Amino acid sequence: MKDIAERIVIATYQNAVDQGLLPAFEGPIVVEAPKQASHGDWSSNLAMLLAKKAGKPPRQIAQLLLDNLVDADGVIEKAEIAGPGFLNFFLKPRVWLEGLGHVLDEGERFGQSTIGQGRKVMVEYVSANPTGPMHVGHGRGAVVGDAIAALLTASGHEVTREYYINDAGGQVKALGKALYVRVREQLGHPLPSLDDPDALPYPGTYLIDVAKAFVVECGQAGKAMAEAPLTPEAQTAFTDFAMAKLLEVIKGDLAALNIHFDSWFSERTLHANHAIEGAIAKLTEMGHMFKGVLPPPKDQAHAEDYEPREQLLFQATKFGDDQDRPLQKSDGSYTYFAADIAYHKDKLDRGFKELIDVWGADHGGYVKRVQAAVAALTGVSGALDVVLVQMVNLIKDGKPYKMSKRAGTFVTLRDVVEEAGADATRVMFLMKRADAQLEFDLDLVKRQTMENPVFYVQYGHARCANIFKKAAEAGIDLPASIDLDLLERSLVHPDELSLVKNLLFFPKLVEEAARAREPHRVLFYVRELSAQFQAFYTRGKKEPALRVIRADAVELTQARLVLVAALKTVFANALHLLGVSAPDWMEAPPSTETEE
Repeated sequence: MKDIAERIVIATYQNAVDQGLLPAFEGPIVVEAPKQASHGDWSSNLAMLLAKKAGKPPRQIAQLLLDNLVDADGVIEKAEIAGPGFLNFFLKPRVWLEGLGHVLDEGERFGQSTIGQGRKVMVEYVSANPTGPMHVGHGRGAVVGDAIAALLTASGHEVTREYYINDAGGQVKALGKALYVRVREQLGHPLPSLDDPDALPYPGTYLIDVAKAFVVECGQAGKAMAEAPLTPEAQTAFTDFAMAKLLEVIKGDLAALNIHFDSWFSERTLHANHAIEGAIAKLTEMGHMFKGVLPPPKDQAHAEDYEPREQLLFQATKFGDDQDRPLQKSDGSYTYFAADIAYHKDKLDRGFKELIDVWGADHGGYVKRVQAAVAALTGVSGALDVVLVQMVNLIKDGKPYKMSKRAGTFVTLRDVVEEAGADATRVMFLMKRADAQLEFDLDLVKRQTMENPVFYVQYGHARCANIFKKAAEAGIDLPASIDLDLLERSLVHPDELSLVKNLLFFPKLVEEAARAREPHRVLFYVRELSAQFQAFYTRGKKEPALRVIRADAVELTQARLVLVAALKTVFANALHLLGVSAPDWMEAPPSTETEE
């Protein structure tokens, strides 16, 4: 509907320009929905933007525009001037009601757009070290990343979901050592102290299952490796086996949340294919590398590790970073940042025009340097967008819930999914902006009451399905075609028209949420629309004229069924974007009033 208002404002302004009443204006003409419904359906501040150039007060310009209003299709019910010079428009109800037919025609496609124009976008998320099962923090990042990918797909982008496997470096080597110790435990050797991280880097009991599998699958050769002192070759074998098994666990943890990736990219391939050297060579060729000495760190905690040596540096400060960054360590090996540059170069080489990384908030200090590297490689500022996801605080029985016996040090994602369910977990992870800390009350999400925010998100769709069931029992069906005259005669209550306006805002909401990388907007929208629908529905208890199903008024019921069908479509499409199921039946909580 916004496009209708924009066409009217542009045509009206052009009409005034053609008559010589107003000067030409090159800036964007903005049309927005007012915060208060009493101020109209759409509003424009064009008069205020033109005031200085026209040399006239904004209200005088607004009146001039009003006097020369171009409404070729006759869709404006009322237009008025408000405040310092806002031009407010009220569309005729019929215009909104026509939109219901569009919703039903579009069905599952309603809410989708082509603003992405098929641009290739890489969304990389989770990307945890394959050293153990997913924890709750990983889960929130997974859900946020998955929902962002869904929004971009719905907005016409060609999206690839990727998991970057951090399978190189010290942490995965430590995993191999931990498995070696656990295998020896299976063979009867005493377990070292769990308090000694050097002896057993990963103390979680999940490695016991991996050790048992190693003994069975690797047979005598595997047992012989475990009985002997740990050599570098044996450590690599233990590491590879552990990572393969734990990646299976990780994939299962994510699948429990209905999260699947298009590709799994191994960090090791960057080293094997000399991609890091290639990335450095490219930056050198572009003039972004130099040999230099870094200044001492401002952080005194790291000052003792500082050595004033000449080293290979990336000119990150040219691209917005706080300091230039080293790419090689004193022993000649590459820094983790060097591998990250190579990885992002690989993404660009694969043809992705936009890169989105979803990271934990603890990586916030790392954002500028990676964005600087991508800007250097592309010559485009903003080619990499990083979404930071804050921590999750779990609450159970009114107390912080922190320990998982299986993981040893953290609550696993699978623990939470099994406790709360996949739908509830996904909804709760999106209950706030990604960069805001989240409190997840495990008891609350299991309550069948309207206090449960998860319940409200899904209940709108279930209520719509139940209405159609009751209508069928009453012998009333959805009309085969949309009769606008019937809708205009029947859907006359302000609450009905408000529902129509809000559900038709869904496509615009999806576009805005995709641009902002903020899937929580969709959840807020569907929750509010559900609450609005619930309020209208329950009014029928006290006001029989507002009941959705009325055996004594078949045409009115059919008109309201059109509205309910459109609502059901929007609820289903919104829930699909969130990765949440759209149930056709849910038991009504005690506080919910229902029609008789």
